[in-house]
Amino acid sequence: MMQKPTLAALSLAALCALSSYVNAADGPSVKVDRPGAGVQEIKAGDVVPDEYQRSSLSLKDWKSRHLKAPEKNEQWVEIGGKYALVSIPTGTVKEMVNK
Repeated sequence: MMQKPTLAALSLAALCALSSYVNAADGPSVKVDRPGAGVQEIKAGDVVPDEYQRSSLSLKDWKSRHLKAPEKNEQWVEIGGKYALVSIPTGTVKEMVNK
């Protein structure tokens, strides 16, 4: 039979793991209404509409907005009042932060 301290430690570890998973799922997201496609919620890990992969929407002043430097083939874009770090080749949101 498991000792009480061991069971308590395992329970605490499981609770912490579950808590961090739930908080990650509640990260910033934004809803985009696209003609013909309807409303789409976008969050980290999702693929953005094609227009957000274009360099014309890239935020060139990301540093003054206190955003981290995008890596090669990434760019910051503004989507519905939030900033999204997007992988240009795939359109995947790497990170989303509140404005």
